[in-house]
Amino acid sequence: MWIPKLIKELRLVLVISRDVCRAALKERVMYGFLLIAFLFILMANVPFVVKDPKVFGPQRPEASALQIGFMSINVFTILISIFVSLNTLQSFFSRERLGLLLSKPVRRVLILEGAILGLFEMVFLNWFLMTAGVWLVIFSQTREWGFYIWTGMSVTALMALLYVALVVFFYCIIPNTMAGIMAVLLIIAGFGVPMARQAISLTLPPGFVSSSLAFGLDCIPQINSLWGVSMQYLKFFNLNISATPIIFQTLAVIFVLNIISVLRFRRFCQF
Repeated sequence: MWIPKLIKELRLVLVISRDVCRAALKERVMYGFLLIAFLFILMANVPFVVKDPKVFGPQRPEASALQIGFMSINVFTILISIFVSLNTLQSFFSRERLGLLLSKPVRRVLILEGAILGLFEMVFLNWFLMTAGVWLVIFSQTREWGFYIWTGMSVTALMALLYVALVVFFYCIIPNTMAGIMAVLLIIAGFGVPMARQAISLTLPPGFVSSSLAFGLDCIPQINSLWGVSMQYLKFFNLNISATPIIFQTLAVIFVLNIISVLRFRRFCQF
């Protein structure tokens, strides 16, 4: 029967993910990032104290506070996802540790998926704490439940999974610090996708070249668009962004990255 086998494999993935998550939570750099993030999140109280329109403009204090929290959560989610994940992978996939795992009757794909799940658990915990901090600041000042804050910030949780998938993908190809650098560069490139798409439409005539370049841009994580979706849910601006295709494109990118990572991980284990 395939069901008992599937349940057994899921249990193995969960066991590995717990080990990876515990290893990630021992990283001191994570607590440094989290501490600095909370200091920035506490600054979200400033708009409620300083009500000078010359400082924060004519918008409501909670909007300014949310913008501070939004930037803090997104920036530190990137930092935690990349640098803590990279440090954890370097220790968990060391020759001694990986050799011990491979000596057991565990499929390699389960090892990798367990590592990805464990890293995401760590990032999700940090995201939850930071989002809860922003929500508590807004709630303490306005006495409004503001559930839309969780809806808007949930896009950041999806991006955290994307960041983890990127780090694992590059680490399976380049098992050193360069994996983190490549992930950062690709994230930065994701912010420029809309401008690149506009430049292609203005400079190149419709044809094979422009279609190929447009397809290549679609394969790059749409970080700028995901931020726009989050801002739309948080009611920052009068944005009208179709969230469904962007979210599905992000999920597709994560899926493809995981598939390629699994294929590369088989070679990675040959030492």
